Amino acid sequence: MALIEDLNDLKHEHDETGILTIYLNTDFGDGSQHGGEWKIRLKNGLKKLKEYVDTSGTKEEQKAYKKLADLANQHIYDEQMNLQKSYVLMASADGELLVEKILQVPVDTEFYWETYPVLDQLEEMQAEFPAVGVLLVQKSDVTLIDAAMGEIRDEKHFNWEVESEDWKQYKGNASADRTASGSNQVDEVQQRFEENRHRWYKNLAPVIDKEIKNRDLLGLYLVGNKEYVRDVEQHLNTKIINTIPKNLISKPTHEVLNMVYDEAVR
Repeated sequence: MALIEDLNDLKHEHDETGILTIYLNTDFGDGSQHGGEWKIRLKNGLKKLKEYVDTSGTKEEQKAYKKLADLANQHIYDEQMNLQKSYVLMASADGELLVEKILQVPVDTEFYWETYPVLDQLEEMQAEFPAVGVLLVQKSDVTLIDAAMGEIRDEKHFNWEVESEDWKQYKGNASADRTASGSNQVDEVQQRFEENRHRWYKNLAPVIDKEIKNRDLLGLYLVGNKEYVRDVEQHLNTKIINTIPKNLISKPTHEVLNMVYDEAVR
């Protein structure tokens, strides 16, 4: 489940023995992170929390904390090659709660041991980074990213097919499914697309509008060549939050979201 959906459920979580909450800044774009300082912050944060639990907690709490601290260490190190700007983990002593997320927005590194998950930073993220769409437009390739609270929830790819005279939808990474054409065929497709793109983008616009509405997104960021973005925008009924004149369709999705967020907070 996406973090924005988790948030409401997390508000009702409770465990008398204890719930471990970790917010860990892992942003390598942060000057203080170039040497992997998140590892030091993780070690020191868990150590200080252990000292607190050892001093003021019951034997049951101490045992539960050690188990969850070990679990947190294991999970974070297992994901260290996938880390982006931040890592969030919430886990309960009774084993009923375990939420861990790799996010595209930074957090302040904080550690908590309470009877409830500490949600302050998540609530701030919800306000600052609500559910939005990012539409990447590059000629006959269009990608829709559904993102909220620094997390990519879903993505859909659309490619214009000359044979069927229609947009074909793909889930996940579509590039492997569309490789196949010789250069002459590619040139022909692109020529036909340039000749008809106004009409074909018009055909795609209602599909995008429906996706935005069904996903309950606040609006849309349009990213791509100015000309193509303008052609798509004039047919959309969706709120356009901003346009970013960069061709990012070949970039990994998390890099795209980082750039969009960077533009949004300027």
